[in-house]
Amino acid sequence: MTEVAPLTATESFWRPRTVTPWVRNLAVASLLANTLLVFTGGLVRLTGSGLGCPTWPRCTAESWTNTQEMGMHGVIEFGNRLLTFVLAVVAVLTFLSVLRLRHEHPKLLRLGLYLLLGIPVQAVVGGVLVHLDLHPLLVGMHYFLSAIMISLSTLLVLNTRREGLSAVAHDQRPGQLHDRAGLVRTLAVVTGVLTAVILYLGTLVTGTGPHAGDQDSARLAFNSVDIARAHAVPVYLLTFTVVTGIVLCTLKGVPRVLRNAYAIMAVVILAQGAVGYYQYLHQVPVPAVSLHMVLSAALIWAATRVVSISFYLAADHHEHAAPVDLGPSRTAAPRDAQPVR
Repeated sequence: MTEVAPLTATESFWRPRTVTPWVRNLAVASLLANTLLVFTGGLVRLTGSGLGCPTWPRCTAESWTNTQEMGMHGVIEFGNRLLTFVLAVVAVLTFLSVLRLRHEHPKLLRLGLYLLLGIPVQAVVGGVLVHLDLHPLLVGMHYFLSAIMISLSTLLVLNTRREGLSAVAHDQRPGQLHDRAGLVRTLAVVTGVLTAVILYLGTLVTGTGPHAGDQDSARLAFNSVDIARAHAVPVYLLTFTVVTGIVLCTLKGVPRVLRNAYAIMAVVILAQGAVGYYQYLHQVPVPAVSLHMVLSAALIWAATRVVSISFYLAADHHEHAAPVDLGPSRTAAPRDAQPVR
C-alpha cells in the first residue's frame, strides 16, 4: 500500500468531517491570544496608561491612532487596542475552521461562535470603561469577560483534541467512573465555583489597590488588608478541594488524566499563592502584580480542564458521539477514497 502524503494547510482546512491539526492549532492560538490580552490589559493598568487614549473608539477626538504628544502611555494603550484586531482575526479563522464541522461536531461550532461574539462585547465594554474614567467595578467586569474567553478557548482546545486525536479520546472516554461519577462531578462543581469566587474577589482587591490605570481614577472603599484576607479564604478552600481531588483519584482508581489535571492545578495554585503573598508583603510591585495576572489566566485554564475532564469522564457512554479516528499519523484518506494497492 502506498503511503498517503501529508495534508497541506489548504487541504487540512477544507477536509470534510474531520478535526484536523489546523483546527486544533487555531484553538490553541485562540487560547494564547486571549491570555496575551490579559497580560497587555494588565500592563495598561499597571503603567497608568488606561487613559493613554482618552476616548473611544478613536484614540483622540481627531485621530484613530496615538500621537507622539501622548508619549508612552498612548503607545501602550493603543497597542492593547490593536491586539483586539489580532484576536478578531484568530477568532474568525477559528470560526470558519469549525463551521464546516457544524453537523458532525456542533459543540465546536458553538464554542467558535461564542469566542467570535465575545470580541465585540469586550471592545464595547472597554470603550464604556474609558468613557467612565476606568471605574474599578467596570474594570473588574472587563477582566471577567477575558476570563470567560480564556475558559471558552480552553474548552475549544480540549474538545478539538478529543474529537481529533484517538489517544486523547480513549483516555477521556465517558463511562469510566461508574459509582464514583457523582463525587467527581461534585468536586468539579466546587472547583469551578471557588475559582470564580477567587477571580471576582481578586477584581475587588485590584479595585482597592494602588494600580488604578490612571492617577485620577476612582478606587473602591474597602480596607485593603480586609479585602486581601477575604480573597485568600476561597484560595485555601480551593487548595483543599484540589488536594482532595488528587487523593480521590489516587485511592479510588479514577483515570490518570483527571489526577494529572488536578496536579497541574495544584502547581498553579501554589505559584499563584506565592506571588500573591510576595506582592502583599512588598507593597504590590508592578512585576509581581503582572505575573499574578498571568497566573490568574493559568488558573482559569487549569480549572476549566479539571471541570471539563471530570464531567466528560462522568458522562454516560451515550452522552457523547464517538470522535473521528484519524489514526496514528492523522493523515488518513477521505472516506470515499479507494485504497491504493
